[in-house]
Amino acid sequence: MASTRLGYLAVQKETTRAVPVKPTNFIRFTEGNIEHSQELIENNPIQNTRWNSITPVQGKIETNGSFKLDADTREMGHFLLAGLGNVATTNSGSLKLHTFTTANRLPSLTLEQLQGNSQGDDYVMSRSFGVMVDQIELSASDGLVEMNVDMKATGMFLKSNLLNAETAGTNVSIELGSTEGILATDSVVITNTTGVKETATVSAVTASAITATIASSYLAGSKVELAPQTPAYTNPQSIFSFVHAKFQFGTNLTTAASATEENVENWTFTCMNNLEERYGSLRATPSVIAEKGAGAMLKYTKFFETRVDRDRYLDQTRQACILTLELPGANAHSLKFEMQDLRFTSYKMDTGADDVYVAEMEASCFYDQTSGQAIAIKLLNDVTSY
Repeated sequence: MASTRLGYLAVQKETTRAVPVKPTNFIRFTEGNIEHSQELIENNPIQNTRWNSITPVQGKIETNGSFKLDADTREMGHFLLAGLGNVATTNSGSLKLHTFTTANRLPSLTLEQLQGNSQGDDYVMSRSFGVMVDQIELSASDGLVEMNVDMKATGMFLKSNLLNAETAGTNVSIELGSTEGILATDSVVITNTTGVKETATVSAVTASAITATIASSYLAGSKVELAPQTPAYTNPQSIFSFVHAKFQFGTNLTTAASATEENVENWTFTCMNNLEERYGSLRATPSVIAEKGAGAMLKYTKFFETRVDRDRYLDQTRQACILTLELPGANAHSLKFEMQDLRFTSYKMDTGADDVYVAEMEASCFYDQTSGQAIAIKLLNDVTSY
């Protein structure tokens, strides 16, 4: 029986959007996957029968999903870059400071996922390309800080089939139903319809064929899948919990930076790209994934002590907010959210018998004309670049 603990997730930023690359950054995660949802169009002409479904026709394929992971100071940077778009890296002592800001055009990722045991037959390999981050959410209550990433992919390679019978030989051109997602130098597993299989190295790829040296002959319809990589996790985890969070508010970022820390509970920061999938003639999966209006919001609860938060909501005055997550010790990794213009859009304080009063706050991040941005996320770690 396949175990979910035996899989892996690898990511890599693409040089050109929707042109796949080999993912070599292995990311620890707790759950998630990119789903391959095939639409089946039911044709139902009048045909002297009462039965509705007559002819099945392949329709569009949706390739989107989400991943949940602990907020690791090294690994989260790949998703922050994909979700915001710009990064500037500078030296900060022995560490690197990566400042992420919003870009008008987002980069894309290639994701590779193994589900199951690569040493047996009970596994699935997938490679998603042109992956765009639709939404990033970081949150904490009284445990670890969690990161949820929603994604939309341009396409996915799961498997393909031989269009013709192929004879064993050197540098054989193997025609496939689809090669999109396969790269030269990839290892693929070819399985005959009779059950014979081997692992071969791809030396070239075209739109309709791969070139590889094969030791066995294969019948038309034989299956081709990606061979799993051997994942490498070179660094121990470096993750935040709720105790590492510090909230500061002020009229601007300067005053917020020197303000007294406020006690915040059950917080969630969300950054949204509102991506739209567009289907066209290139493929059954989306031909284009387009950026629409971006936004960010902050939600949290607070034990009610004063009317300050109520007044912030009623007055609709600008509040800058700095949320800092910092690990203890020398050369500590940290994550800082700088929200330039925070406007509270919701304030609620429910009443219940023998309950304490807790205020529930919700605020939107507005664009600041002076700085030319709404948010900046600053990640301090020992990663050279993203």
